[in-house]
Amino acid sequence: MIYHDISIEQTVSCKEHKLNNLYIILCGILIAWFFFLEVLTLNLAYSVFIILFILMIFVLRRVRKIEYDYTYTNGTFEVDKIIGGAKRKNLLAINADQLVVLAPAKTEPVMPYVGRRMKTLDCTSHSDAPYYTMIVRNAQNDEEWKVLLELNDEFLTEFQRRQGTKVHR
Repeated sequence: MIYHDISIEQTVSCKEHKLNNLYIILCGILIAWFFFLEVLTLNLAYSVFIILFILMIFVLRRVRKIEYDYTYTNGTFEVDKIIGGAKRKNLLAINADQLVVLAPAKTEPVMPYVGRRMKTLDCTSHSDAPYYTMIVRNAQNDEEWKVLLELNDEFLTEFQRRQGTKVHR
């Protein structure tokens, strides 16, 4: 019998916040204002503020692009956060055996976990797309985590194949 490796990947891009664009515009206006004051008063102290706001624009433009990368490989499910297309941070790595329940958000299978104090990872795009709630048990310190995900049909099929009674569509 030949066994094949199972590997599924999905990337979810976060919707950009309108407030972030407002901050960038505000920084641009403040740069122009301080440049005007610097030219008007011939005081180089305003250059510090100009440089500070230019750096602020650079940081705001870089962090506004956030993506989540879901990866499933041979029973191991990982969620990575990608900031600005460059920085990658592993948020979650679990075995399929650690799954307690996986169901659409705000449905009956996950209602017992609503309102409980537990670590929550929101890995959705913050758009109107339907998302799933995954409850996982961390075996090392015996606590449960709530993970919000936008899983495609391929992930759901594989989780249902591995943990049939714990997955609800």
